[in-house]
Amino acid sequence: MAGVWAGIGIRCELAKRKMQQLGATSEETAKKPEELGIDEWILNHYLAKIRGIRQTKDGRYYVESQK
Repeated sequence: MAGVWAGIGIRCELAKRKMQQLGATSEETAKKPEELGIDEWILNHYLAKIRGIRQTKDGRYYVESQK
């Protein structure tokens, strides 16, 4: 089971990297999953939220900046 969690964690990190490359780094520049080319279930996973992936009210996603 630990392998499954590790795999999801890795997918979340790869999603974050892709979002940063595509400029989805704020609520204003957030993008739809289709624009990002990322499965929405990854973006909605609680591990994604822990890693700073946020969803806007209209269903777009962005990476929360590190402070």
